[in-house]
Amino acid sequence: MKTTIIVSHPHYHDSGTQAFLNRASQQLEDVTWHCLDEIYAHQSLDVAAEQALLRQTDRIIFQFPLYWYSAPASLKHWEDEVLTRAFTYQNEQGILRGKELGIVTTLGYPVAEFAVGRQQGYSLSEIFTPYQALAQQAGMKFLAPLPVSQFAYLDAPARARLLIRYQQYLTVQDPFRFADQENWLEERLRKLAAKGTSAQQDQLNLIIETMQHQQEKIEDLKWQVQLMRQAEEG
Repeated sequence: MKTTIIVSHPHYHDSGTQAFLNRASQQLEDVTWHCLDEIYAHQSLDVAAEQALLRQTDRIIFQFPLYWYSAPASLKHWEDEVLTRAFTYQNEQGILRGKELGIVTTLGYPVAEFAVGRQQGYSLSEIFTPYQALAQQAGMKFLAPLPVSQFAYLDAPARARLLIRYQQYLTVQDPFRFADQENWLEERLRKLAAKGTSAQQDQLNLIIETMQHQQEKIEDLKWQVQLMRQAEEG
């Protein structure tokens, strides 16, 4: 699967969050980092090149800081010029049909504040309805957004968790499915073990075995719950 991250940020080079996410993406295969404000800082948007990039992509990620409950101007301009009706609509050329659309957004407020009755008053699902509508019109699968909240306040363990979640969001078939997340992590641990010393390999293999055992326990619990539900329905 090929993933392209369409980054929109008016102060890209001053953003510690984008620098962190960029480094995280560089560790991955088949992931392209595509910053609009950097590529087109001194030239006009190349619509043909942008559409060619989308043709080669399986998962498209819009990545931006939330500006007045929407994306910055560079992404809006990109959408207006690149996502033409003929190119995008699934009942016309339908070039994007079957691809995936995800959103990584950085927030200045805690995620919990984006809810009815809280400070921001609207959920992120409501705010990103236009992108969901875009995906539907194009025949794309819309992924649940991945919010990055108050990055500057995250400690080292929280940033490590974010790095994993971000890399999974870019590459895992279903980035919010626990089994897919675990399989991804297990694969990464196996690659690390292959490069490590004998002692490191033993330690990492033990972690993998523990994860597999826990997964078996989870599957067994699911099976028991299913049996209980069937008994209740019967």
